Amino acid sequence: MSLGHVIRKVKLEDRDAILAVLTSAFERDSEALLVENLWAEHAIQFERLAEVGGVVIGYCAFSRVTCKPALSGLLLGLGPIAVAPEHQRQGVGAALIKEGLKLCRENSARLIAVLGDPGYYAAFGFEPASKKRMSWAGFDAGDAFRVITTDGDDLDGVKPDDIRTIHYHAAFDAVS
Repeated sequence: MSLGHVIRKVKLEDRDAILAVLTSAFERDSEALLVENLWAEHAIQFERLAEVGGVVIGYCAFSRVTCKPALSGLLLGLGPIAVAPEHQRQGVGAALIKEGLKLCRENSARLIAVLGDPGYYAAFGFEPASKKRMSWAGFDAGDAFRVITTDGDDLDGVKPDDIRTIHYHAAFDAVS
């Protein structure tokens, strides 16, 4: 665990530091541009940052997603999540995700989707979306596309042959 890191709400004055963390963590600017676009569209539902000694070292966002056939309630997608390279593999990303998932639960999120390493995200309770008869609109990501749903939720009972397709905000389409 990264010693002394604090997870807190994002402030307007944190934005430049967040963009720098995103660019350094991904070694490109696509995710930073994505977050700028999400901010411009007011599409982020929850976001948190991690800092050490007042320096931003990590960031996590949850934005609204939609699905077809429609599903009511608060539906969110996790991402991007980034930790500055020198602070990776110290529990910062996990702490950001746990805090974000806590916010999702407190705000009655019905569905949380993520695209990422199946082994890593399984530890947080994400399961393959296919188990819930869901897929990602982007491409067939197999078990890398994962979801958390409310316990016991029948998800408005889709027909046995129907599969719900999850759509992230349009700003994600620009990230390759």
